[in-house]
Amino acid sequence: MDKDGVVHFSDQPGSGDAVLITVIEPNAYEPENPSAADASGSRDTEPPETDDARYQALSIVSPTPDQVFFGADALVTATAEVDGTLNPDHSVVFFLNGNRQVASELSAEFSNLARGSYTLRASILDRAGRPVISSEQITFHVRQPSINSPQSPQAPKPPPRPRPSPATPR
Repeated sequence: MDKDGVVHFSDQPGSGDAVLITVIEPNAYEPENPSAADASGSRDTEPPETDDARYQALSIVSPTPDQVFFGADALVTATAEVDGTLNPDHSVVFFLNGNRQVASELSAEFSNLARGSYTLRASILDRAGRPVISSEQITFHVRQPSINSPQSPQAPKPPPRPRPSPATPR
């Protein structure tokens, strides 16, 4: 806090009275190279993955990039596709706006999403929870239906406005 009472946050050490804040359970960041040595220089002793556990590609096939869903009751089913056979010791997780979501094999369902844009990425994790491969991140959107942007082309049109009847001469 400075002399004016304003609190400042930084990722660099500051004054001697600075307070270190530790995130309890980070779930949005995954290292690019999970097998690289950590800051202390130690390496994990787990044996490297075998050739049959390597994956050529992981991609999200549903929803499609920039797909639009209408209404708060919309159900978004995320589906990933892997080039290779999923190792039984590996698990698939989805990251919705950076937050880890449980997946059932290669899919997950999201409901009660508020209006807005969402980012989605899939990862295959080894038994230690380290990413083996991750998909490209996609964005999808949840909107509210309106007369100008109905949910689908088959959405019913609003009833026509009643026209005033012409005045009858007396």
